[in-house]
Amino acid sequence: MRSAWVVLTGPVCSCIQLYTGLFFVAIFIAILRRRQPEIPQPAITPPPPATVPETSPPSSQQDDIAIDYHVPRLPYNEDTIVALISDIYHIYLQLNYIDPSEFVWAPLPDGHAINQTLCEELHLDPAVISLMKRLPYPLTPNLADDIPFMPLSRMFVYLQDDQIRAGRDPDRWGFEEPRLDFLLPHEIALCCETDQGIHIILDTKENTIRVWDFDDPPPEDDNGNDYRKLYPHHAPTYLASYINKLHSLEIIPIHWRGHRGLWDKHYTGMYPKIKKTLQEQYGWPYDFREAEWKAASKDTFEQLIHFG
Repeated sequence: MRSAWVVLTGPVCSCIQLYTGLFFVAIFIAILRRRQPEIPQPAITPPPPATVPETSPPSSQQDDIAIDYHVPRLPYNEDTIVALISDIYHIYLQLNYIDPSEFVWAPLPDGHAINQTLCEELHLDPAVISLMKRLPYPLTPNLADDIPFMPLSRMFVYLQDDQIRAGRDPDRWGFEEPRLDFLLPHEIALCCETDQGIHIILDTKENTIRVWDFDDPPPEDDNGNDYRKLYPHHAPTYLASYINKLHSLEIIPIHWRGHRGLWDKHYTGMYPKIKKTLQEQYGWPYDFREAEWKAASKDTFEQLIHFG
């Protein structure tokens, strides 16, 4: 009987052991699956909708924002305007664009002896008369014609009566009788266009400059062009920005064989060579060898223009 029981129980034990082993294997696999880290799926960023606005507006819109943003301006300061215009001429002297003998600086303390009686007859504001007395000028109007103050524009020489009259109507004086009441009494034309350039009109009450561009004239009114509708630039900022262009050689004053001009990148052949020569060979602007440049500038232009 005992041997029979052993025979019967042997297979049963084997089955029990088999099922027990399978049970523990299943538990072990389950534990491994729980502990196995999930592999993150790459995030797919959906394309932005077509109507998503730009984070910053383009430059043209930024200009419009600046124009529409009104802040109180500092009052007009004659010393500032005189200093900025004088700085422009000092740069012209450094770069051998003009000669010291071609210009006259306002004597101290009273300035130039202009025709103040004529100015008063024209009802000019005292601030305009005072500025006329303090500005530096080319010696003569003919010399002013040959020395652009800004590209394609020349200074008025208010040392002479006819220039005082001409300055009251910068747009017409060159070909017809100037309208003596065209500018407001507190405005002064700093320069006028010579060949499709610009008129620069300073308003001493607003401390602004209006730039009358030949290529973009102001709208017409009953008396001609209504320049008062032009955008009023902050006067010191406008003049300072031009000085920055001279410092960076974005504009280069050129005096060669009696010709004077203000060159920029549109002079594709010579402009980059002259700019590199001034900066790398003569140290413009912070280590500028002014005397060496003045001695060599004419020969340098000759070589670059003819043999560059």
